[in-house]
Amino acid sequence: MPQQLLKKRIMRRVYTVWALKKLTSPTFMKMLVLVGILKQSFSLVSVPNVIQNSPSLADPLASSEFLSRAFVNTEISVQLLFIAMLAFSFWLIRDALCKPRYS
Repeated sequence: MPQQLLKKRIMRRVYTVWALKKLTSPTFMKMLVLVGILKQSFSLVSVPNVIQNSPSLADPLASSEFLSRAFVNTEISVQLLFIAMLAFSFWLIRDALCKPRYS
């Protein structure tokens, strides 16, 4: 077997193992779940209408009151998706700040 062909086959295997490790990492899986939650949320919530109805961000008191009332008065499925989105977001941020990187 020629040297160049052997090197190509070995490197292909190395890249395959590297890609599989990256795709099955806990952080990637958490991000994948977060993207799924966001996609489901956008199918249930009309974001342009929420933005249109929300008060100006210059008034933080009115904005926080709007967000809390919108959360309380929405369907339970949207509430659960929002809580799951927050939980996964905080989990990802904690992982990014606290865990050492080995690979």
